[in-house]
Amino acid sequence: MLYGGYLSEKRGALLSTYVVSDIHGALRPFTELISKIGFDASSGKDELYLLGDYADWGTHSVETVGFIMDLDKSPHVHCLMGNHDLMFLHGIEKDKKGICPDSNWYVANKGSKTWDDYEKLSKEHKDAIYEWLLSLAFSIDITVGKKLYMAAHAYPYFGNRGRLGRIYTKSEAVWHRAGIDEDPFRNYHGRKRYDALIIGHTPTSYFRYLRAGRVTEEPNTVFFGKKIIAIDCGAKAMEYPEFGRECEGARLAALRLEDEKCFYTEYKEVTE
Repeated sequence: MLYGGYLSEKRGALLSTYVVSDIHGALRPFTELISKIGFDASSGKDELYLLGDYADWGTHSVETVGFIMDLDKSPHVHCLMGNHDLMFLHGIEKDKKGICPDSNWYVANKGSKTWDDYEKLSKEHKDAIYEWLLSLAFSIDITVGKKLYMAAHAYPYFGNRGRLGRIYTKSEAVWHRAGIDEDPFRNYHGRKRYDALIIGHTPTSYFRYLRAGRVTEEPNTVFFGKKIIAIDCGAKAMEYPEFGRECEGARLAALRLEDEKCFYTEYKEVTE
């Protein structure tokens, strides 16, 4: 096993496919999570899909980006663009033109720590982050057995082809807020038949609230809707006790697609 910590829970010699999203600088919870699932990027036994939002909020955002960039060197790790990654990219592009990063990212979306740490890096490291962010895809298809999933940060993306480009844009792919019973493929008329869209972006506490009609006390869990599987369990709030229940319920989740088993780490689990 590549990372120390938990004993892994494997499915014998079978290939396992994992999806994780919205790490938000929670580096230690993330490394403990991939240790818990027993993922080893060098083994070729499993596939890991990361659905964006690697930085911001958490205090180890730039370190998290660097760690994931190293992971992404493996052909068995697949990284997608999130809205925070896109804001980070735009901030770098503005800086190259002598313009300050957008305050909507720097302040409202807690990108200040990310940017402050980024500015301390060498030019070589900065350039590597920039090129990596540029390389991130906005969606990916995942086939598991007889099921076909699309994974994206928030909404399907088909490459802005023809009339689909007015509905399934790159902006929607990272910013859209999905409804609890929304069919994200209802305006797609291509040949593929997707079983579900796997997303991050919107914390699952939102979907649980809509389903239950009330705020629940339990920690966040992966949400399974009719055509949407939401896996952002609110890790961005892990380091913010002033957020009360949102912090207390925050976890980082990994979903194994073969059997829909969920794995979690909590902030207190790796800091005590």
